[in-house]
Amino acid sequence: MARSSAVVFTDLDATLLDHHDYDWQPAAQALAMLAAHDVPVCIVTSKTAAEVASLRVELGNGHPFAVENGGAVALPRGYFEGARCDADTPLELVTLGAERARLRALVERLRAQHGFRFTGFGDMDIADVVDATGLDRDDAAQALERQASEPLLWQDSEAALEAFREAVEDEGLCVRVGGRFVHVLGNAHKGDALNWLRARYERAHGPILAIALGDSGNDTDMLDAADIGYWVARPDGSYYGAATGHIRHARGIGPAGWADAIEALIANHEI
Repeated sequence: MARSSAVVFTDLDATLLDHHDYDWQPAAQALAMLAAHDVPVCIVTSKTAAEVASLRVELGNGHPFAVENGGAVALPRGYFEGARCDADTPLELVTLGAERARLRALVERLRAQHGFRFTGFGDMDIADVVDATGLDRDDAAQALERQASEPLLWQDSEAALEAFREAVEDEGLCVRVGGRFVHVLGNAHKGDALNWLRARYERAHGPILAIALGDSGNDTDMLDAADIGYWVARPDGSYYGAATGHIRHARGIGPAGWADAIEALIANHEI
């Protein structure tokens, strides 16, 4: 962080990655610009640590990241002590929310008691995950390696979802609605993960400018916690939230919008 005090915190699906084919190449130039400015890019996603690990190799990303909607944070060993880290550096995984076994037991109980209609990851095998996500088999297997969340394919009404949400919250846990899945997790969200990482960056390097990018409801807390937030346009061209206060609209869908936001920040000398 010698040349910039900024840190970018980014969602993946339909933000840095294309919603349909998970391609990040439209953002490749913007990622290279951030690297040239020594700006860390911290992934904050609903994906698992296993899924993100393989993507970080593709991206050449050796920075901390948060998974399962902020339920856990992965720290490369020695990162905040000044060690040179890459995508292969061993990781320490810190749970901020609730363990997956507790979450799975709860959703099974609520389904049995109330008849909610959904299919959880705990009900799925690799082929089911492939069908639900379009991932290949290896990536689907990594998606099943969950530690702090239980994603659900919701197959019931909006009213039932609200009743389900209330029942989950009565147990001291929470529900987040993402682009493809409803996620059940502990009381740690993407904004908590950003703040947790911000504290460690600032302890090591001094104050940072936290920039966050996302596209859906489960990114709201992260954008709220950032100094500058960007809603990236969704596949239909709409935005989940308004551009107001410190939150802006990126011009473009998915990784193209992501790149537009980063390039604007650099052009305006904000990072």
